[in-house]
Amino acid sequence: MTQTKGLNAYKNFWEKQFRLKRHPWDEEKIVKLTLSNNYAHKLKELEFSTHSLAKKDGKLTLRLKVPYNYHELDDFKSKTIELLGIEINWLIDFTVCESHCTHRR
Repeated sequence: MTQTKGLNAYKNFWEKQFRLKRHPWDEEKIVKLTLSNNYAHKLKELEFSTHSLAKKDGKLTLRLKVPYNYHELDDFKSKTIELLGIEINWLIDFTVCESHCTHRR
């Protein structure tokens, strides 16, 4: 059974949307979600890796790939939050920013 919330749900959803067209991920951008550290225990069940989740200054920062056409999507932010299983009150900030990753597909 496919997980309906969490990192795998997020990745599977976008990969399924673009499977026939092209590689779904924008290699130049990432989405950065800043979350309250009060909800760290709830994030464990959503299967975020230590590579994508960092703790600093009492906050959690989650960095994820974004679909290449994220800017064309209706309410990308809400869809991301829904797929990840994050509740809006956990969220401090949601930003799409430049990727500084040197590892490419």
